[in-house]
Amino acid sequence: MKKFNLIFITLLLILTLNGCISKNPKYINFSTKPNNHYYTDQLRNKILTDENFTLYVIDTNLYKEIEASKEENPIVKNFISCLVSDNYFDEQINTKESYRIKVVFNDDKYLIKVFDNSTFSIAPWDGNYKEDTISKKELPLRYNLLDFCNHIANKPLSK
Repeated sequence: MKKFNLIFITLLLILTLNGCISKNPKYINFSTKPNNHYYTDQLRNKILTDENFTLYVIDTNLYKEIEASKEENPIVKNFISCLVSDNYFDEQINTKESYRIKVVFNDDKYLIKVFDNSTFSIAPWDGNYKEDTISKKELPLRYNLLDFCNHIANKPLSK
């Protein structure tokens, strides 16, 4: 009887853990990130190919989500376009973000976390790698995402 239990438990473990051993696991990823601006490049390619997207600003203090109008979309395109490889770093950010910008395409969602005037991170909604962290000290004021989020959050509600 003990041998039967041992064989049964062994077969049960093999069958249940079979999904973790497959060659192409979707959510278990042991490879390293190709570069420190991997997700930003994906977002840049989607935006610059004029794929339709919608912006949502999420105030993390109030947990309030506000949809931005289509006229506000160029700010993300301009912000992404002004980034260079010197803006990316690999350290982890340990502070809470003030705002999140959700960029929603037909098939993907990306989150841009806005920590302060010069620190941001970009990652897809369900990415496999660590998010891209961006430090932009000399960001042009017209591309500052913190000011953009404050503008959207403080805009009066239209009827």
